[in-house]
Amino acid sequence: MNEDTFAFLLGPAGSDALARLAAEDLSNAHTLALLNVLRRELPPEQAGAALTLARLREHAAAKFSRAGTMFFTPEALEQASGEVIAAWRARRFAEAGFARVADLGCGIGGDTLALAALPGVWVAGLDRDPLRLRLARANVRAYGYDAGWLAANLTDPLPLHGIPAAFFDPARRDKGRRVFSVRDYQPLLDAIRAWTFDALAVKLSPGVALDELAPYTGAGAGVEFISVAGELKEAVLWMGAFGFAGRCATRLNADGSAATLAPAGLPAPPLSEPRAYLYEPDPAVIRAGLFGELAAEIGAGVYRLDETIAYLTGDTALDSGWLRTWPVEAWLPFHLKRLRAALVERGVGRVTVKKRGSPIAPETLQAQLRLDGAGRPAVVVLTRVAGQHCALICGEPLGRER
Repeated sequence: MNEDTFAFLLGPAGSDALARLAAEDLSNAHTLALLNVLRRELPPEQAGAALTLARLREHAAAKFSRAGTMFFTPEALEQASGEVIAAWRARRFAEAGFARVADLGCGIGGDTLALAALPGVWVAGLDRDPLRLRLARANVRAYGYDAGWLAANLTDPLPLHGIPAAFFDPARRDKGRRVFSVRDYQPLLDAIRAWTFDALAVKLSPGVALDELAPYTGAGAGVEFISVAGELKEAVLWMGAFGFAGRCATRLNADGSAATLAPAGLPAPPLSEPRAYLYEPDPAVIRAGLFGELAAEIGAGVYRLDETIAYLTGDTALDSGWLRTWPVEAWLPFHLKRLRAALVERGVGRVTVKKRGSPIAPETLQAQLRLDGAGRPAVVVLTRVAGQHCALICGEPLGRER
């Protein structure tokens, strides 16, 4: 998208084309037919831009409640946080009493609008790309909010005065591919060393290497890992007035409700062979390494299967939003023929395969087991127990699915 294309999409002809596309089947099978119709009235470039944006709006509906009136580019949408996460982060600024906040690297404005939604808060969105600033302005207005806008290179001295707190979202993509090292962010994470905000939150890849954050965590910053509906989504580095010791885990639900496990320095649970139930902690807990804190939160005896594996086990059928639970029917050191015989003996005809710490791909094992599909379903978990490669035969998961 360029400035001319955006002006077309924002204008009456573009709005009309987008309104018509909103009622169409936008799947790839209909691309040619849709473009043929659009090109009867529009130049090819504008027809293609309208179809692209219509599809982006369809995809963005999972992140934004007003996606149908917003403007995106593919890469900016991919990097943007959804409303639920952005609102969760923004509430920290409100709770701390910051009335003036900067959104650094605001992109299409996902976090700007979350901050602008806070009562009594004024936010300034900064980005070096003038087009993204125009997209962000339109998106914030789609929610009925307003903000200040500044074109600025974040590696230069920031043109900000009297703004004590900021959110920073560095680019974590290179030529369309995700990058995980903070040394590959744009701008580099080290840019924050020159800033003097009283409080700063930095969005990170959830797979960030924790050792790369040592210069910041060693100076008092804390790291929060965030999951939504059981899927690890983001990490946030909280600095200055926001800082805390260690790593915390937060799980969010689609309705915005949340729960957080704070670091307490509790030891990890002891080791045990598989017991009556297998537990898989929420991925935010796994990334934060808060197994001791999870055990204390649950209030029931849980054990680790292995020093290096995140699976837990215990004797109770736990129903907690912090984990998934499977009944364990049997377990054995991994041996393909023995595993197949044990499944057949139990009348299992089809399996779902999960793994942690196993080199075997789930689809490979499913093919090798050669089950007939006629028996009952089961879950086979490939993992390590006290350092040994093992297979657990489990029933269907208990409780609600995340």
